[in-house]
Amino acid sequence: MTNMLKICQLFLFTLSLVILFSITIVIAQEGLLDGKVFVGNSQEKHIRAVKEDELRFMNGKFHSIVYAKKGFNEGVYTARAEEDKIYFEATIVNPKQDKIKWRGIVHRDSIEVNYRWSKKGWLSSTEKDYSFNGTLKK
Repeated sequence: MTNMLKICQLFLFTLSLVILFSITIVIAQEGLLDGKVFVGNSQEKHIRAVKEDELRFMNGKFHSIVYAKKGFNEGVYTARAEEDKIYFEATIVNPKQDKIKWRGIVHRDSIEVNYRWSKKGWLSSTEKDYSFNGTLKK
């Protein structure tokens, strides 16, 4: 019985180390892009016109200057690092409950983002796809 108890204790200790290590990895990913600001151009898919925008990552929040002017609040972002790239996602919402879902990749000083604006209408809803390409503001 004593050997079985030791085996159980060893198993529980190993399991707790694995859980603790996993939590540490997740915590290390929080705020991964904080303090970074990217400037670049945003473009609706299949439309030539481009708009300048500035994307900011501060205190775990994502913020677009252009969409803030359209009533969208900042939103929480999540990020994960893989090799030399950082993948992130964020959602921002306006008072009409329209949503913009952002997904992007940061590689060194550049950023590539695809995002979808879902607009709620009285009779129907629409979705538009956009892209943003930019560089780190220095």
